[in-house]
Amino acid sequence: MSIKQHFNPVRLIIGAGSIQTLTKEVSRYGKKVLLVAQTNNDAMITIKDKIANILGEGGIEYDVFNEIRPNPLMSDIEKGFQIIKENQYDAVVAVGGGSVIDTAKVLSVSRNYEVDWNTAIAKPLSLRNPLKLPLFSIPTTAGTGSHCTPAAVISDENNAKHSIYSFDFFSEVAFVDYTLTMSLPKSLTASTGFDAFCHLSESYIMGMLAPIMEVINVDSMKKIADVLPKLVNENKAEYRETMAIADSCAGMCLSNGGAIIPHAFGEAISSTAYRINHGCSLAICYPSFVEHFYYHETYGSRIQTVIDIINKEHLEIKNEKDARIVMEKFIESLGLKYRLADYEITKEELDCIHESLSNQKRFKPEEVAGIIEDICASANLE
Repeated sequence: MSIKQHFNPVRLIIGAGSIQTLTKEVSRYGKKVLLVAQTNNDAMITIKDKIANILGEGGIEYDVFNEIRPNPLMSDIEKGFQIIKENQYDAVVAVGGGSVIDTAKVLSVSRNYEVDWNTAIAKPLSLRNPLKLPLFSIPTTAGTGSHCTPAAVISDENNAKHSIYSFDFFSEVAFVDYTLTMSLPKSLTASTGFDAFCHLSESYIMGMLAPIMEVINVDSMKKIADVLPKLVNENKAEYRETMAIADSCAGMCLSNGGAIIPHAFGEAISSTAYRINHGCSLAICYPSFVEHFYYHETYGSRIQTVIDIINKEHLEIKNEKDARIVMEKFIESLGLKYRLADYEITKEELDCIHESLSNQKRFKPEEVAGIIEDICASANLE
């Protein structure tokens, strides 16, 4: 057996009502925080107000930073740099999905520190600041796993996504309170839940996880495969709880095992057609990945295990095309689409997606050429 390791320093406080311990945890560091949250819909405003009330009742002073959009831009985050610089905060509290938590990660390291985007992107793990503010993360989706990872996905002014990695991005404490996900719309429940599944399955396929995490990974995959199709049709608390825990496991697996083609290619799609959210872009990429890599020398056997896990109808799988059908049926059971044509991709967007995928450097061109052509053909454009 090859030597493998596992590392994750995030302390998780899990369960309904766990957010009630927030002020106890924050007060270890001081009495003033920057509360990072989106306030672009009624559900998020309600959750933000709930967290603000908990802080206020606990004697914690707070300012709100809400200059956040899905796929946060560098320029948005830079507005927060100035707020950090002008105030003496003791911590950063993030309440929201991946975009919010990723934004808060970068803000937390910006105290008395100039963030250089080019260096942070070009040199993974180079961004370190011993004066960083502790980060307290409160996820409101069960999909991104950002509260358990050292990564932040940030977009530049051209909407191109960049993954930035820093050990300083790990949360000090994350509060996994599934009750905060109860108001998540069906569409986001499905797309973020599929993202969590991809974090688990892709990190499993990579084969880099420590044995103890591989056991947790496979168990979590099975739970999502069982629960997520039910959850999108019935908003039950027990399903939400299962997904919240599986999402946290997925984040830990992603941060140690990495991701593969669906994530790499999905980011290229959503960078070009940013109306396609992250989870939906993964759904577009995954069926082709399964078909073309089903017998891959390195990854094939693990892909076959993943397909067996989601094959709830016990369909006979004779070849890679059968395996693809199983993946497509799983995606359909979530109400997600897996063709570019479903998102009315234009010719200009398709050309940009094709160029971006063709110019990637991580995978051998001959290994992914079929996947690229398959994905682009799904746009149904002449």
